[in-house]
Amino acid sequence: MIPVILFCTISVRAEGSESDSNTAESIIKGKVINVISSNDADKEDKNVMEKQQKLKVEITEGKHDGEKVEITHTIQPSKPDNIEFKTGDELFLSISEDNSGKINEASVYQVVRQNQLLHLLIFFMISIILIGGIRGFKSLITLTITCLIIVKVFLPLILQGYNPIVVSTAVCIAITIISLIIVSGFNRKSAAAILGTSSGVIIAGIIAYVYINSARVSGVGTEDAQLLMDSLLKGTLNFKGILFGSILIGTLGAVMDISMSIASTMNELRENNPRISNGNIIKAGMSVGRDTIGTMTTTLVLAYISGTVFLVLGYMVSKSSFIDIINQDMIASDVIKTFASSIGLIFTIPITVFAYWILDKR
Repeated sequence: MIPVILFCTISVRAEGSESDSNTAESIIKGKVINVISSNDADKEDKNVMEKQQKLKVEITEGKHDGEKVEITHTIQPSKPDNIEFKTGDELFLSISEDNSGKINEASVYQVVRQNQLLHLLIFFMISIILIGGIRGFKSLITLTITCLIIVKVFLPLILQGYNPIVVSTAVCIAITIISLIIVSGFNRKSAAAILGTSSGVIIAGIIAYVYINSARVSGVGTEDAQLLMDSLLKGTLNFKGILFGSILIGTLGAVMDISMSIASTMNELRENNPRISNGNIIKAGMSVGRDTIGTMTTTLVLAYISGTVFLVLGYMVSKSSFIDIINQDMIASDVIKTFASSIGLIFTIPITVFAYWILDKR
Protein backbone atom coordinates (compact mmCIF):
# COMPACT_ATOMS: atom_id res chain seq x y z
CA MET A 1 0.00 0.00 0.00
CA ILE A 2 2.77 2.46 0.89
CA PRO A 3 4.49 2.11 -2.52
CA VAL A 4 1.11 2.68 -4.22
CA ILE A 5 0.50 5.90 -2.29
CA LEU A 6 4.04 7.07 -3.03
CA PHE A 7 3.54 6.35 -6.72
CA CYS A 8 0.23 8.25 -6.75
CA THR A 9 1.96 11.22 -5.14
CA ILE A 10 4.69 11.14 -7.76
CA SER A 11 2.14 10.72 -10.55
CA VAL A 12 0.23 13.79 -9.41
CA ARG A 13 3.44 15.80 -9.49
CA ALA A 14 4.35 14.39 -12.88
CA GLU A 15 0.92 15.20 -14.28
CA GLY A 16 1.30 18.74 -13.05
CA SER A 17 4.67 19.12 -14.73
CA GLU A 18 3.38 17.61 -17.94
CA SER A 19 0.49 20.02 -18.05
CA ASP A 20 3.02 22.84 -18.18
CA SER A 21 4.61 21.33 -21.28
CA ASN A 22 3.13 20.74 -24.72
CA THR A 23 1.61 17.39 -23.74
CA ALA A 24 -2.17 17.64 -24.20
CA GLU A 25 -3.33 14.45 -22.54
CA SER A 26 -5.42 14.43 -19.39
CA ILE A 27 -7.88 12.49 -17.25
CA ILE A 28 -11.42 13.89 -16.91
CA LYS A 29 -14.72 12.66 -15.51
CA GLY A 30 -17.69 11.77 -17.68
CA LYS A 31 -21.07 10.06 -17.63
CA VAL A 32 -22.47 7.43 -19.98
CA ILE A 33 -25.61 8.88 -21.56
CA ASN A 34 -26.19 6.10 -24.08
CA VAL A 35 -24.95 2.60 -24.90
CA ILE A 36 -25.03 2.81 -28.68
CA SER A 37 -24.15 -0.84 -29.27
CA SER A 38 -22.86 -3.86 -27.42
CA ASN A 39 -21.61 -7.00 -29.16
CA ASP A 40 -18.93 -9.67 -29.19
CA ALA A 41 -15.59 -8.61 -30.63
CA ASP A 42 -14.09 -10.48 -33.57
CA LYS A 43 -11.31 -12.71 -32.30
CA GLU A 44 -9.28 -15.37 -34.05
CA ASP A 45 -9.09 -17.33 -30.81
CA LYS A 46 -12.69 -18.32 -30.09
CA ASN A 47 -11.72 -19.40 -26.55
CA VAL A 48 -11.01 -15.79 -25.63
CA MET A 49 -14.28 -14.08 -24.75
CA GLU A 50 -14.32 -10.39 -25.59
CA LYS A 51 -17.09 -7.88 -25.89
CA GLN A 52 -17.14 -4.39 -27.34
CA GLN A 53 -19.35 -1.51 -26.36
CA LYS A 54 -19.83 1.71 -28.24
CA LEU A 55 -20.62 4.40 -25.68
CA LYS A 56 -21.77 7.98 -25.87
CA VAL A 57 -20.25 9.86 -22.94
CA GLU A 58 -20.90 13.39 -21.71
CA ILE A 59 -17.91 15.10 -20.09
CA THR A 60 -18.89 16.54 -16.71
CA GLU A 61 -15.87 18.61 -15.69
CA GLY A 62 -13.11 20.86 -16.98
CA LYS A 63 -13.05 23.03 -20.07
CA HIS A 64 -14.85 20.33 -22.08
CA ASP A 65 -17.76 20.19 -19.62
CA GLY A 66 -20.95 19.36 -21.51
CA GLU A 67 -19.21 18.04 -24.62
CA LYS A 68 -20.15 14.58 -25.86
CA VAL A 69 -17.77 11.96 -27.24
CA GLU A 70 -18.23 8.48 -28.65
CA ILE A 71 -15.80 5.80 -27.55
CA THR A 72 -15.31 2.09 -28.13
CA HIS A 73 -14.70 0.08 -24.98
CA THR A 74 -13.36 -3.49 -25.19
CA ILE A 75 -14.25 -5.79 -22.30
CA GLN A 76 -11.54 -8.38 -21.66
CA PRO A 77 -12.02 -10.83 -18.75
CA SER A 78 -8.25 -11.06 -18.27
CA LYS A 79 -7.87 -7.30 -17.78
CA PRO A 80 -8.68 -5.29 -14.63
CA ASP A 81 -11.00 -2.96 -16.58
CA ASN A 82 -13.39 -5.74 -17.68
CA ILE A 83 -16.45 -3.66 -16.83
CA GLU A 84 -19.62 -3.51 -18.87
CA PHE A 85 -21.08 -0.02 -18.69
CA LYS A 86 -24.72 0.99 -18.66
CA THR A 87 -26.49 4.32 -19.07
CA GLY A 88 -25.88 6.59 -16.09
CA ASP A 89 -22.51 5.11 -15.10
CA GLU A 90 -19.75 7.58 -14.21
CA LEU A 91 -16.24 6.98 -15.48
CA PHE A 92 -12.91 8.65 -16.05
CA LEU A 93 -11.79 9.28 -19.62
CA SER A 94 -8.27 9.58 -20.93
CA ILE A 95 -8.39 12.26 -23.62
CA SER A 96 -5.88 13.78 -26.01
CA GLU A 97 -6.29 17.12 -27.75
CA ASP A 98 -5.09 18.59 -31.01
CA ASN A 99 -3.29 21.91 -31.28
CA SER A 100 -6.57 23.83 -31.25
CA GLY A 101 -7.62 22.24 -27.94
CA LYS A 102 -10.31 19.99 -29.40
CA ILE A 103 -10.61 16.36 -28.32
CA ASN A 104 -9.28 14.05 -31.02
CA GLU A 105 -9.19 10.80 -29.03
CA ALA A 106 -10.85 9.45 -25.88
CA SER A 107 -10.84 6.11 -24.09
CA VAL A 108 -12.01 4.62 -20.80
CA TYR A 109 -9.42 5.18 -18.08
CA GLN A 110 -11.19 4.03 -14.92
CA VAL A 111 -14.56 3.64 -13.23
CA VAL A 112 -15.62 6.29 -10.72
CA ARG A 113 -15.73 4.52 -7.35
CA GLN A 114 -15.36 7.42 -4.92
CA ASN A 115 -19.09 7.63 -4.12
CA GLN A 116 -19.27 4.01 -2.98
CA LEU A 117 -16.09 4.43 -0.92
CA LEU A 118 -17.49 7.59 0.68
CA HIS A 119 -20.70 5.75 1.61
CA LEU A 120 -18.63 2.97 3.18
CA LEU A 121 -16.59 5.52 5.14
CA ILE A 122 -19.75 7.19 6.47
CA PHE A 123 -21.19 3.80 7.46
CA PHE A 124 -17.94 3.01 9.30
CA MET A 125 -17.99 6.34 11.16
CA ILE A 126 -21.63 5.96 12.18
CA SER A 127 -21.02 2.38 13.35
CA ILE A 128 -17.99 3.22 15.49
CA ILE A 129 -19.77 6.16 17.14
CA LEU A 130 -23.01 4.23 17.78
CA ILE A 131 -21.23 1.24 19.30
CA GLY A 132 -18.21 2.97 20.84
CA GLY A 133 -19.82 6.17 22.08
CA ILE A 134 -17.36 8.82 23.21
CA ARG A 135 -14.46 6.38 22.99
CA GLY A 136 -15.48 5.54 19.45
CA PHE A 137 -15.48 9.24 18.63
CA LYS A 138 -12.00 9.57 20.14
CA SER A 139 -10.89 6.59 18.06
CA LEU A 140 -12.07 8.39 14.93
CA ILE A 141 -10.01 11.42 15.94
CA THR A 142 -6.89 9.32 16.49
CA LEU A 143 -7.46 7.46 13.21
CA THR A 144 -7.75 10.76 11.35
CA ILE A 145 -4.59 12.10 12.97
CA THR A 146 -2.75 8.86 12.16
CA CYS A 147 -3.74 9.04 8.49
CA LEU A 148 -2.72 12.70 8.31
CA ILE A 149 0.68 11.97 9.87
CA ILE A 150 1.33 9.15 7.40
CA VAL A 151 0.16 11.09 4.34
CA LYS A 152 1.43 14.55 5.27
CA VAL A 153 4.62 13.69 7.18
CA PHE A 154 5.83 10.13 6.64
CA LEU A 155 5.37 9.81 2.88
CA PRO A 156 6.59 13.35 1.96
CA LEU A 157 9.75 12.90 4.05
CA ILE A 158 10.50 9.61 2.27
CA LEU A 159 9.97 11.28 -1.12
CA GLN A 160 12.38 14.02 -0.06
CA GLY A 161 15.07 11.41 0.53
CA TYR A 162 15.11 11.20 4.33
CA ASN A 163 16.13 7.89 5.91
CA PRO A 164 12.94 5.75 6.00
CA ILE A 165 14.18 3.86 9.07
CA VAL A 166 14.56 7.01 11.17
CA VAL A 167 11.38 8.58 9.80
CA SER A 168 9.20 5.49 10.30
CA THR A 169 10.47 4.94 13.86
CA ALA A 170 9.82 8.57 14.81
CA VAL A 171 6.40 8.56 13.14
CA CYS A 172 5.33 5.35 14.91
CA ILE A 173 6.35 6.71 18.31
CA ALA A 174 4.57 10.01 17.60
CA ILE A 175 1.38 8.20 16.53
CA THR A 176 1.55 6.04 19.66
CA ILE A 177 1.90 8.99 22.03
CA ILE A 178 -0.81 11.07 20.37
CA SER A 179 -3.30 8.21 20.01
CA LEU A 180 -3.01 6.83 23.53
CA ILE A 181 -3.11 10.23 25.21
CA ILE A 182 -6.22 11.23 23.26
CA VAL A 183 -7.98 7.96 24.09
CA SER A 184 -6.97 7.62 27.76
CA GLY A 185 -5.38 10.89 28.84
CA PHE A 186 -1.89 11.13 30.34
CA ASN A 187 -1.65 8.75 33.29
CA ARG A 188 0.11 5.59 34.42
CA LYS A 189 -2.02 3.47 32.13
CA SER A 190 -1.26 5.41 28.95
CA ALA A 191 2.40 5.91 29.92
CA ALA A 192 2.89 2.16 30.36
CA ALA A 193 1.10 1.48 27.07
CA ILE A 194 3.27 4.06 25.28
CA LEU A 195 6.47 2.50 26.64
CA GLY A 196 5.29 -1.02 25.78
CA THR A 197 4.14 -0.09 22.27
CA SER A 198 7.28 1.88 21.43
CA SER A 199 9.52 -0.92 22.69
CA GLY A 200 7.58 -3.58 20.78
CA VAL A 201 7.72 -1.60 17.55
CA ILE A 202 11.46 -0.98 17.96
CA ILE A 203 12.09 -4.70 18.60
CA ALA A 204 10.08 -5.60 15.49
CA GLY A 205 12.11 -3.02 13.57
CA ILE A 206 15.45 -4.41 14.73
CA ILE A 207 14.46 -7.96 13.75
CA ALA A 208 13.12 -6.76 10.41
CA TYR A 209 16.29 -4.78 9.70
CA VAL A 210 18.55 -7.74 10.47
CA TYR A 211 16.61 -10.23 8.35
CA ILE A 212 15.90 -7.86 5.46
CA ASN A 213 19.64 -7.50 5.06
CA SER A 214 20.67 -11.08 5.85
CA ALA A 215 18.02 -12.52 3.49
CA ARG A 216 19.01 -9.94 0.85
CA VAL A 217 15.43 -8.85 0.32
CA SER A 218 15.40 -6.00 -2.18
CA GLY A 219 12.14 -4.33 -1.21
CA VAL A 220 11.12 -4.16 -4.88
CA GLY A 221 9.65 -7.64 -5.22
CA THR A 222 6.05 -6.46 -5.45
CA GLU A 223 4.26 -4.93 -8.42
CA ASP A 224 3.58 -1.85 -6.29
CA ALA A 225 7.27 -1.34 -5.64
CA GLN A 226 8.10 -1.98 -9.30
CA LEU A 227 5.56 0.65 -10.27
CA LEU A 228 7.20 3.11 -7.90
CA MET A 229 10.70 2.21 -9.07
CA ASP A 230 9.77 2.88 -12.70
CA SER A 231 8.35 6.31 -11.83
CA LEU A 232 10.07 9.67 -12.01
CA LEU A 233 12.22 9.08 -8.96
CA LYS A 234 13.90 5.97 -10.33
CA GLY A 235 16.93 4.99 -8.28
CA THR A 236 16.55 7.71 -5.64
CA LEU A 237 14.50 5.90 -3.01
CA ASN A 238 15.67 3.45 -0.34
CA PHE A 239 13.32 0.54 -1.04
CA LYS A 240 14.66 -1.59 1.79
CA GLY A 241 13.99 1.32 4.11
CA ILE A 242 10.46 1.70 2.75
CA LEU A 243 9.87 -2.02 3.37
CA PHE A 244 11.18 -1.52 6.91
CA GLY A 245 8.81 1.41 7.41
CA SER A 246 5.82 -0.58 6.16
CA ILE A 247 6.64 -3.33 8.68
CA LEU A 248 6.72 -0.85 11.57
CA ILE A 249 3.44 0.77 10.57
CA GLY A 250 1.82 -2.63 10.04
CA THR A 251 2.98 -3.73 13.50
CA LEU A 252 1.89 -0.58 15.30
CA GLY A 253 -1.86 -1.17 15.42
CA ALA A 254 -1.73 -4.65 16.94
CA VAL A 255 1.06 -3.76 19.37
CA MET A 256 -0.77 -0.63 20.55
CA ASP A 257 -3.93 -2.66 21.10
CA ILE A 258 -2.33 -5.36 23.22
CA SER A 259 -0.26 -2.93 25.31
CA MET A 260 -3.33 -0.81 26.07
CA SER A 261 -5.36 -3.89 27.03
CA ILE A 262 -2.66 -5.01 29.47
CA ALA A 263 -2.17 -1.57 31.00
CA SER A 264 -5.94 -1.03 31.33
CA THR A 265 -6.41 -4.35 33.11
CA MET A 266 -3.58 -3.71 35.56
CA ASN A 267 -4.78 -0.16 36.22
CA GLU A 268 -8.36 -1.29 36.85
CA LEU A 269 -7.18 -3.93 39.30
CA ARG A 270 -5.14 -1.35 41.19
CA GLU A 271 -8.01 1.14 41.35
CA ASN A 272 -10.56 -1.47 42.47
CA ASN A 273 -8.22 -3.05 45.01
CA PRO A 274 -5.42 -0.70 46.16
CA ARG A 275 -4.05 -3.44 48.44
CA ILE A 276 -3.53 -5.98 45.68
CA SER A 277 0.01 -7.35 45.73
CA ASN A 278 2.52 -6.56 43.01
CA GLY A 279 2.77 -10.27 42.24
CA ASN A 280 -0.94 -10.59 41.57
CA ILE A 281 -1.13 -7.47 39.42
CA ILE A 282 1.86 -8.63 37.35
CA LYS A 283 0.29 -12.08 37.02
CA ALA A 284 -2.97 -10.52 35.80
CA GLY A 285 -1.16 -8.40 33.21
CA MET A 286 0.78 -11.38 31.87
CA SER A 287 -2.41 -13.45 31.77
CA VAL A 288 -4.16 -10.86 29.60
CA GLY A 289 -1.12 -10.71 27.33
CA ARG A 290 -0.94 -14.47 26.93
CA ASP A 291 -4.66 -14.65 26.17
CA THR A 292 -4.30 -12.15 23.33
CA ILE A 293 -1.07 -13.52 21.80
CA GLY A 294 -2.94 -16.12 19.77
CA THR A 295 -5.58 -13.81 18.33
CA MET A 296 -3.21 -10.93 17.65
CA THR A 297 -0.50 -13.00 15.97
CA THR A 298 -3.19 -14.71 13.90
CA THR A 299 -4.49 -11.26 12.92
CA LEU A 300 -1.03 -10.22 11.73
CA VAL A 301 -0.43 -13.47 9.85
CA LEU A 302 -3.80 -13.33 8.08
CA ALA A 303 -3.33 -9.66 7.21
CA TYR A 304 -0.05 -10.38 5.43
CA ILE A 305 -1.21 -13.66 3.88
CA SER A 306 -4.23 -11.94 2.35
CA GLY A 307 -1.90 -9.70 0.37
CA THR A 308 -0.14 -12.64 -1.29
CA VAL A 309 -3.10 -14.90 -2.14
CA PHE A 310 -3.11 -14.11 -5.87
CA LEU A 311 0.67 -14.42 -6.10
CA VAL A 312 0.74 -17.79 -4.35
CA LEU A 313 -2.14 -19.04 -6.50
CA GLY A 314 -0.14 -18.02 -9.56
CA TYR A 315 2.85 -20.03 -8.38
CA MET A 316 0.60 -23.01 -7.61
CA VAL A 317 -0.92 -22.88 -11.10
CA SER A 318 2.59 -22.90 -12.56
CA LYS A 319 3.35 -25.88 -10.26
CA SER A 320 6.22 -24.17 -8.48
CA SER A 321 7.67 -26.02 -5.51
CA PHE A 322 7.27 -24.81 -1.92
CA ILE A 323 10.98 -24.01 -1.74
CA ASP A 324 10.75 -21.96 -4.92
CA ILE A 325 7.74 -20.04 -3.59
CA ILE A 326 9.18 -19.07 -0.20
CA ASN A 327 12.44 -17.94 -1.78
CA GLN A 328 10.67 -15.39 -3.97
CA ASP A 329 11.48 -11.81 -2.96
CA MET A 330 7.87 -10.82 -2.28
CA ILE A 331 7.05 -13.96 -0.29
CA ALA A 332 10.25 -13.66 1.74
CA SER A 333 9.36 -10.02 2.46
CA ASP A 334 5.94 -11.03 3.79
CA VAL A 335 7.42 -13.84 5.89
CA ILE A 336 9.82 -11.35 7.47
CA LYS A 337 6.95 -8.89 8.00
CA THR A 338 4.84 -11.56 9.69
CA PHE A 339 7.44 -12.93 12.07
CA ALA A 340 9.12 -9.60 12.89
CA SER A 341 5.73 -8.08 13.72
CA SER A 342 4.68 -11.11 15.76
CA ILE A 343 7.92 -11.18 17.76
CA GLY A 344 7.60 -7.47 18.47
CA LEU A 345 4.04 -8.13 19.62
CA ILE A 346 5.14 -10.95 21.94
CA PHE A 347 7.85 -8.87 23.63
CA THR A 348 5.41 -5.99 24.08
CA ILE A 349 3.60 -8.03 26.74
CA PRO A 350 6.34 -8.33 29.41
CA ILE A 351 7.64 -4.83 28.64
CA THR A 352 4.20 -3.27 29.20
CA VAL A 353 3.71 -5.27 32.40
CA PHE A 354 7.14 -4.22 33.68
CA ALA A 355 6.55 -0.58 32.68
CA TYR A 356 3.24 -0.42 34.56
CA TRP A 357 4.80 -2.10 37.61
CA ILE A 358 7.60 0.49 37.71
CA LEU A 359 5.17 3.40 37.29
CA ASP A 360 2.80 1.92 39.86
CA LYS A 361 5.53 1.91 42.51
CA ARG A 362 5.95 5.69 42.24
